[in-house]
Amino acid sequence: MKRAAITGIAGQDGTYLARWLLSQGYTVHGLLQFPWDREEPGLRRRFTPEMMSTVGWHNGSLEDPFSLVRFLKAAQPDEIYHLAGLTDSRQSFLVPEESVLAITLGTLRLIEAAREFCPQARIFLASSSEVFGVPTETPQSESTPRQPVTPYGIAKLAADHFARLHREKYQQFISIGILYNHESPLRPPNYLSCRVARAVAAIQRGELRELHLSDLTPERDWSDARDFVRGFWQSLQAKDSAEFVFASGQSHTVAELVEIAFRTAGLDYREFVKTNQRAPAATQVLAGLCGKPARAVNELGWKPEWSFSDTIRDLVQAELESRPEIDRADPSPRRK
Repeated sequence: MKRAAITGIAGQDGTYLARWLLSQGYTVHGLLQFPWDREEPGLRRRFTPEMMSTVGWHNGSLEDPFSLVRFLKAAQPDEIYHLAGLTDSRQSFLVPEESVLAITLGTLRLIEAAREFCPQARIFLASSSEVFGVPTETPQSESTPRQPVTPYGIAKLAADHFARLHREKYQQFISIGILYNHESPLRPPNYLSCRVARAVAAIQRGELRELHLSDLTPERDWSDARDFVRGFWQSLQAKDSAEFVFASGQSHTVAELVEIAFRTAGLDYREFVKTNQRAPAATQVLAGLCGKPARAVNELGWKPEWSFSDTIRDLVQAELESRPEIDRADPSPRRK
């Protein structure tokens, strides 16, 4: 029976990955940022009682190397999935030093601890399309030049470089996933997809009259988190470690997302959405970020099950149904 250690297990990707690995017969250990009495209520909304008793729960911080050592010693993992860290590139401008501490140094501490205490463990690092900044080509592949324009992107790129260094100098098996936008019904409210889905449900129930958005023209490459986590696992089953772009390979505008979301509830978004176009921040990439997942598809056999429209409809349906978190956290690739 394989053993897996997951940092960021309480987040969107960590939840789906943990539940999927459990379904594959893994022994799973998860690192929690906050004390157990604070984390437990949220975890119980996402994991069944049997899962709660099966998973090994540990407290620790990326800023505390001793807690990472304790975590790996207890888990004795065959596979390590590093998903923890700041996830909002906009906020990274407010806390640039914290971004570097949590993302870059946190990653370095983890792979150093793994090198010392479980050198044979295979490691997956979650990187981001933010490393490309304003892209030099579209779509982007693993060989596209990196030129990040946010503290978040810079920190991620530095962490990726440490991973490559350890791969080449110490022969650690470290695969890097360059992740594009990936949504699910577990998205927190500060993300556009969740904000739109909740607004649609509130408008249909008569609790809200309008949704205010700043701009409908930006483009993104959106996928489903439930597809991505299977790719994380597949990258650690490969013969060799490498970098893999995880994306849909298609760009969609915010307007398309909004139109599908409202249509799911039988509404015309033009009747309810009000825009207030502001001058975009100089660092905001409005178009061009679109991934080329050919390596993941061809070398790993990764096959996404959720289309863009499937995912957006499912987000809205989850809000319309007031779907419980335990059901939202199901990693099954069910297409609606």
